[in-house]
Amino acid sequence: MSYFKPSEYTIKNAIADIIRYGDVTVGDNYVFKDHGGYIEASVDANNADGHISFDIYYDSNGNITRVERHKG
Repeated sequence: MSYFKPSEYTIKNAIADIIRYGDVTVGDNYVFKDHGGYIEASVDANNADGHISFDIYYDSNGNITRVERHKG
């Protein structure tokens, strides 16, 4: 498994993800990737992976309907 830390996200990472996902938002210690029906959020964490990730699902009104943490 590769190590990924959102705060070390590079322009190269962003370009590759924009090509793949279409919409990427990058903050100081997080990355959001829009997968269409849900948003993937990765946030810095002090663990072996360097981050924790969640899939955030929402309805047509933009209300969050469920959040699923990635197993890691």
